[in-house]
Amino acid sequence: MSDPHRDHEHEHTHSHEHVHEHSHGNTGDLNKLKTLLQYMLDHNREHASELGDLAHNLYHADQKESADVINDAVKDFEKGTEKLVKALGLIKDGK
Repeated sequence: MSDPHRDHEHEHTHSHEHVHEHSHGNTGDLNKLKTLLQYMLDHNREHASELGDLAHNLYHADQKESADVINDAVKDFEKGTEKLVKALGLIKDGK
């Protein structure tokens, strides 16, 4: 059986390696935190789009049930992304 994470037809133009070094003693620069959150939002949207494409291809491969489950997952993904958008809007500028 092939690995679905290896056998796909699109280029992976982003990395899944992220540096998570931080100190809990300082809240950090809000601009940097907002930039990181925006990056993560964009990253989530990219993955949601890729999953939508996968579901579309599965639908055309007569795998409707699997495609429907993935489409449901994309909807859940989008709900989480909406919450992150709200959080981004709530972050006050460090003025």
